[in-house]
Amino acid sequence: MPLITCPECKKEISGEAASCPSCGYVLKKPRKWNPGLAAVFSLIIPGAGQIYKGKLGAGFLWLIFVTGGYFLFLIPGIVLHLACIFSAYSGDPTK
Repeated sequence: MPLITCPECKKEISGEAASCPSCGYVLKKPRKWNPGLAAVFSLIIPGAGQIYKGKLGAGFLWLIFVTGGYFLFLIPGIVLHLACIFSAYSGDPTK
């Protein structure tokens, strides 16, 4: 585990620390997302919930596959769209 220097108090701390134990300076802010909002985004535009969560690649793949499912047949499109919404809703909201 590498050590880094706190920008605030200049003490050496763990590189994995979210904040400095000495002065409390926040080094890494955990990104929080709302699962309900992610699901609504994916309901409107397939994959938008994944993009909102920071998963760009997964979001674009969902958009391509759900759109393709709708073009092929209605039923696969609906099934893929529901799976996309559930995927956007699930996961750890602190990441």
